Amino acid sequence: MLLTEPEIQQVLEQVQAAFPNLTDWEYNNEKNEEYFGFSIWGQLVTNPEQLMPRRFFITLDTYEEKWQGCLTIGQPSYLWSSADVGDAHLVDTELSETLEEAIAALKAKIVELFQAFQ
Repeated sequence: MLLTEPEIQQVLEQVQAAFPNLTDWEYNNEKNEEYFGFSIWGQLVTNPEQLMPRRFFITLDTYEEKWQGCLTIGQPSYLWSSADVGDAHLVDTELSETLEEAIAALKAKIVELFQAFQ
């Protein structure tokens, strides 16, 4: 699924509001060897003063007419994401009908992940 420019701006506003601590939001709006269509990601850098700070990414992307969310470390999620190339998926959601559902599902999965460490 590809988005129009007004739709992209609306998505950007939604993800920034849903994840206010993430920065440097970027997106892809084409089908190619790395993406099935529209994908947007932002990052959270922990301890940026360190020589090699940890970078966590929230990625929300489309597959056909559905949305999916991912939490990764190292780099944003894309088709060829792999721990072998410097990133790792920490949390993935099932496909959702809407962006709002994908955001809610991703937040719930993140909470579930961190509760496992308590």
